[in-house]
Amino acid sequence: MKRISFIVNIVIVLGISIELVLILFGKLSADQLLISSAVSGLVILVSVKLLKDALIKLFGLTDDQKEVLKNEINVMDEIEAHIAWKLSLQNYLDGKSQGDIRLEQIMRDDQCDLGKWLHGPARTVFGPNNKGIQMLTEQHSRLHTAAGFVVKNIQEKNLAAAKQIMDGEVRIAFHEVMRTLNVLNTVLATAK
Repeated sequence: MKRISFIVNIVIVLGISIELVLILFGKLSADQLLISSAVSGLVILVSVKLLKDALIKLFGLTDDQKEVLKNEINVMDEIEAHIAWKLSLQNYLDGKSQGDIRLEQIMRDDQCDLGKWLHGPARTVFGPNNKGIQMLTEQHSRLHTAAGFVVKNIQEKNLAAAKQIMDGEVRIAFHEVMRTLNVLNTVLATAK
C-alpha cells in the first residue's frame, strides 16, 4: 500500500510540474488546462483515499472501538504532554531546569499517561497483535530509553554525548511517536 501511495504521489507531482511548464510556455489551451486539472484532482483524490485506507488499516478499528478509545485517551493531550516533556528534557540538558530528572523514571515507558494506556487499556481494546499499537509502543519505548541516556550522560557530566543523543535518537524517536499519534488521531476522527 505504501508503494502504491508513493507512486501515485510521484505521478501527482510530475503531472502538476508538467502543467506548470506548459502553462508558462503558453502550450496549454484553456480546455486542455481544464481537463488536465480535472485529471490531477482525481489523482489527488485517489491518493488521499489510499492514504486514509492505509491509516485505518494500520490500527484496524471498528467504529465502536474508536468510540471506546475516544473515551479512554485524548490523543491531542498526549501529543501536547510529550511536546512539553521533550521541552523539559531539553531545558534540563541546557541547564535551564531547576529540578532534577530521575533516571529510573524517565527510562520507563509505562510511567506517563500514554505509556500506562499503551501497556494497559490499549492492549485490551486493540488486542496483542495490532500493528499500530505495537509500532507506537516500540517507538514510545525507544523515546524513553533514549531520553534516559540523555539524563544519564548529563548526570555523568558528559554533555557532548547527551547533546548528541538528544539531537539524534531522541529527536528521531520523538518524531516517530508524534507521527504515529497523529495517525491514531486521524483514525479516531473517522468514527461515525
